[in-house]
Amino acid sequence: MMTSEQIYDLVAYFMKEDAGLPYRYDELSFEQRTFIDALVENFESDADETISNLELTISDLERELIESEIECRQLVRDLQNTGGRLA
Repeated sequence: MMTSEQIYDLVAYFMKEDAGLPYRYDELSFEQRTFIDALVENFESDADETISNLELTISDLERELIESEIECRQLVRDLQNTGGRLA
């Protein structure tokens, strides 16, 4: 996981300038640093939650895919057992 300083350093200079923030993390005032740290922590928390939700969605989709494959195989067997005739 990246530190607040590493993330802050990735922000484009012009964006920091437009927000009235110094170029380097270690030049932030205590209040600015506290704000940036909280912002990063909240972002990481939201990102972790989003990742967890996506992992659950993937698991659900994989389960549905397996169920569909089983149903498809059963339909193929049924079709073969009827000699290719539809009931």
